[in-house]
Amino acid sequence: MLKSFEINNFRLFQHLSINKLSRVNLIVGKNNSGKSTFLEALQLYVSNASPNIILDLLEFRQEARAIEADSQSFFINTIRHLFYGRKLPEPEIEEEGISLGEVSSDIKLHIRSAFSPQLLQLPLFNDVSAPELVLTAETQGETRTLFDLSLTTKATKENLRRMGRFPRQKDSIYPLQIVSTDNLSDRQLASLWDLIALTPLESEVVSALHLIDDRVSRIAFVENINQYRRIPIVKMKEIEETLPLKTMGDGMNRLLHIIIALVNAKGGILLIDEFENGLHWTVQPKLWDIVFELSNKLNIQVFATTHSRDCVKGFEIAWNKYPNDGSFFRFDVKDEVVKAREYRAETLTNAMDMDVEVR
Repeated sequence: MLKSFEINNFRLFQHLSINKLSRVNLIVGKNNSGKSTFLEALQLYVSNASPNIILDLLEFRQEARAIEADSQSFFINTIRHLFYGRKLPEPEIEEEGISLGEVSSDIKLHIRSAFSPQLLQLPLFNDVSAPELVLTAETQGETRTLFDLSLTTKATKENLRRMGRFPRQKDSIYPLQIVSTDNLSDRQLASLWDLIALTPLESEVVSALHLIDDRVSRIAFVENINQYRRIPIVKMKEIEETLPLKTMGDGMNRLLHIIIALVNAKGGILLIDEFENGLHWTVQPKLWDIVFELSNKLNIQVFATTHSRDCVKGFEIAWNKYPNDGSFFRFDVKDEVVKAREYRAETLTNAMDMDVEVR
């Protein structure tokens, strides 16, 4: 479990340091204060700079695009968005790149540009010249190449994955599950369900769905023939036919995604962006209670963001039941510098009781 976290030169964070993290952590702040970026930094660190994660982050923000002029390669123009000021560090003058890791630890993940020590043996595309610049990741003194930054617009993520361009990935530091604002994909959700089906964790999922409708007795995933994907269906008490979960509303769908990701994060980390999406305010305190309970039971560390005061209130109620397991932070931006303000449990409770704005 991460006890602290420090970020240097990643996106809008020139430097951010959080000295105390807990089992369940909630981050709030105004728009563009860095909440989602903080989760991205955690993804990079926990995945040990997975090339797939890097490309997913860039595509989610629609930053993986070509430029009209050919003065820069596709990857140079794309990768630069990860760095503070959207500027790729210059290897000639050894500019500092991204640094991620625990505050008190000398072991950090460093991501920077560098000159390629050798030519790639087999060029992937005819118009790719000999590589000169690469993106590297360094951990504990070991450096590996992530991308050849000379690749052009033809080097799409799909092509790279299909051709096996990515170097062998080092193991992630912890198991990692991510629930974005758009939830999991249908394929991801079905795959995660398969991992817990017919285990005791299946009953945890069904029990959580009772927060919205206690008539749910069973859940399964079946193929949707028209769309060639598997979808969740539920069996309801006193109703003979099974029902697609989608018919029960966005709240039930969001709840299922969070709980399935949570139980699959056993021994690792769960990231939830905009926790409250689709959830009625009355459900949120009960869901937070389940998150605290299962994170203790399954040894999971949770990081979530929110814009919702109801979500903060629900977190505060659950935190007071588990006083040693929560942390609450607000990101504030002043003169383009982001700082994290930590609230103690009693401070947050007083602020909520006095109707003080904390988001």
